[in-house]
Amino acid sequence: MKGFFNILDNSNITSNNFLTLQNARLDVMGELEAIVGYETHLQQTNNIDAKNTIMDIAKEEKLHVGQLFGLIFKLDPESKTQFEKGLEEFNKSGD
Repeated sequence: MKGFFNILDNSNITSNNFLTLQNARLDVMGELEAIVGYETHLQQTNNIDAKNTIMDIAKEEKLHVGQLFGLIFKLDPESKTQFEKGLEEFNKSGD
């Protein structure tokens, strides 16, 4: 995923927290890509051992997404605010 947007190419960036934040966002993208792949593989097999293994791995990737969002929200509180507002808007639209 680093090839999509290589944050380290920008030599003008001096803030370690900024680099960490941007890398965490890229890592979320990678985790989501992995989830899509695992869940696609899950639908492509009837083997119960494979299903159980892949399901467990996909759940672990979802946990990683949550952990990374925790880091992102700590480094960029505005992201947390906007995320929460987005959830509120989503929940209102379901009524």
